[in-house]
Amino acid sequence: MRVQITKNNIETVTIALASFIANHSRLPRPSLNGDGRENLETEMVLSNFVGRVPFHTLGIPAKIALDGQGRPLVYTVEPVLTSNCVSIYETGIENNYFCRGVINPVIAIDKVANLLPDVIAFVIDTNDNYPRISEKIDVIVSKYTSWISRDRLLMQYLKNCPCKKEQRRSAENSTPDGRFNLI
Repeated sequence: MRVQITKNNIETVTIALASFIANHSRLPRPSLNGDGRENLETEMVLSNFVGRVPFHTLGIPAKIALDGQGRPLVYTVEPVLTSNCVSIYETGIENNYFCRGVINPVIAIDKVANLLPDVIAFVIDTNDNYPRISEKIDVIVSKYTSWISRDRLLMQYLKNCPCKKEQRRSAENSTPDGRFNLI
């Protein structure tokens, strides 16, 4: 029963995160002090992107941000995907940080990182599987680890992938030698 509660809570948090993206065009940062509010610290250190699920910011009950044993779920997010201030449905790629390519993603997942087709948007896990932070955020996969790529998040949970539309639009506006036409 505890395992099922954990899985259900992780799925509910994932849906709440997708809804947050639809409304705010970015992912929230983790809560660092357990009050459920996202950390708005401007310092770009990796430890600011690993913490607890920001349940208050997401508008979900505090008990959903816990695993089946009542411990806080750990939420790890790709830093670049937390800073978008324009709509993900905007047509201009130049202002759409959520859809831009991430040059150096910081979340690394053991064993499967090279097989993933897209940037890891976020990882949710139980409190006893806290990621290691060095030059990257290293996540060791457990049976409770749930990671979502940016494209899967948009396609599966929002039923729309504006990033793919923008990639097609960019390709249509490029010249044969790969340079972009100015629109």
